[in-house]
Amino acid sequence: MPDKRRDSKGRLLRNGEVQRTDGKYMFRYTDREGKRQTVYSWKLVDTDKVPDGKRCKIALRDMEKQINRDLEDDIRTADANKITANDLFESFMDLRADLRETTRCNYICLYDSYVKEQIGWKILKNVRYTDIQKLYMNMIQELHLKSSTVQSVHSILYQMFESAVMDNIIRVNPSSNVMKSLRKLFDSEQEKRHALTVEEQEHLVDYVYHAKPYMKWSTLFTVLLGTGMRIGEALGLRWDDCDFENNTISVNHIILYKESEQGGYRYRISEPKTKAGFRIIPMFQDVKAALLREKGKKHDSALKPFGVDGYTNFIFLNSNGKVYTPGAVFDVIQRITNDYNREEFFKAAKEHREPRYLPKMSAHILRHTFCTRLCENESDIKVVQDVMGHKNSRTTMDVYNEATAARKAASFQSIEGKIKLA
Repeated sequence: MPDKRRDSKGRLLRNGEVQRTDGKYMFRYTDREGKRQTVYSWKLVDTDKVPDGKRCKIALRDMEKQINRDLEDDIRTADANKITANDLFESFMDLRADLRETTRCNYICLYDSYVKEQIGWKILKNVRYTDIQKLYMNMIQELHLKSSTVQSVHSILYQMFESAVMDNIIRVNPSSNVMKSLRKLFDSEQEKRHALTVEEQEHLVDYVYHAKPYMKWSTLFTVLLGTGMRIGEALGLRWDDCDFENNTISVNHIILYKESEQGGYRYRISEPKTKAGFRIIPMFQDVKAALLREKGKKHDSALKPFGVDGYTNFIFLNSNGKVYTPGAVFDVIQRITNDYNREEFFKAAKEHREPRYLPKMSAHILRHTFCTRLCENESDIKVVQDVMGHKNSRTTMDVYNEATAARKAASFQSIEGKIKLA
């Protein structure tokens, strides 16, 4: 009967264990697909001393425990030792043929910008919960990104790692519950977006309609403030979508100007993300009048007709005959706010009063403002939800509750002192 194998210290070696002539240990095993695999370590057990000049993190028998456990649970340990997070992202995107082009481009852009160089090179078995946590912390504290951007990255990573769990490559999803640990940090940095007050809205509209550099934008501002459409819905509006006889606007698509997978930016048409996004919005008379004035304007006939994915006859065109981009709208809103506030400063000083500045705003704030005005005058939440295209009624209720709270406070203020209480 042959002697049992021993290492250089006289310890019995188990089946599959071997000590090489240089002193390094290795363990051979057959994976779930019948392929022979080998792992290495300078230590047999955790208490062994590592030879001078050598590096070792895990003892061979600790590796064996994990391997045997993974084999028992059908986990693909060998793949987890070879596949990197970047490899997993590529295979994940290959499988997501259901994603729209805009969503695919967004996923790739976010991953390449914030994940690829930071943790993408790590092999899957070494990606830890704390790695993901540090990644998100860096995005918030060092890069000063909004929580919505971090949540978008998290959505990608969670789906990606969850696919590896489902394929038995890794046992647990390292991104699970990371967002919960950062919730307080998000709450502290998140700035609640408030609608314009009635007075602020009046000042904005008057300024846009009378300041010469911004008069050409007046119809778009009236449409945004009078319909509550999202910026992509408003910019994608065509004359075909406006029914001036029945005074309605049909929202049935959005226009996007984003990076494509082939590189560069281009316009493209997309359907609203949810069924609730398809809707008919009643047309206020001011909105109708503004649109008809826009329709009556003369346009350069030398410009080539603008079309995107078969859609033509767009309303909001720039001097080049193309639809305004969301970025251009954002920029003009900032210029309007800055110019108005600068003029208001000098006007208030001349009139010996406190200036009434416009707050920082965006196209979404204008949508939020419309929703608030609607909630202030309409008690039927379902009507508000339908007009806004909110999939979740909670979104509508959040605005409604804020609007009614302001109304309640104003109501009490108006009767202050009129009732004998003490």
